[in-house]
Amino acid sequence: MDTVRARKQGNSIMVTLSSKLEVKEGQEFFYYKDKEGVISLIPKVLDYFEKAEKGEFVDEEDDLIADFYPVKSELDD
Repeated sequence: MDTVRARKQGNSIMVTLSSKLEVKEGQEFFYYKDKEGVISLIPKVLDYFEKAEKGEFVDEEDDLIADFYPVKSELDD
């Protein structure tokens, strides 16, 4: 497992990522730090379905709600 070292740059702490991770310059990430101190970087995607093929995210269970129309307060939960 490779390691990296955090360093101070101005008022920030920087961690350099290896080029073998294929992170593009300017790529944006959401970050999260859990209770154990594990830091996760999640690539920011503006439109998750932008490159989806028609019907790619549809399955047989979707037919169950094909004729569903909310009435009054059904969506107020």
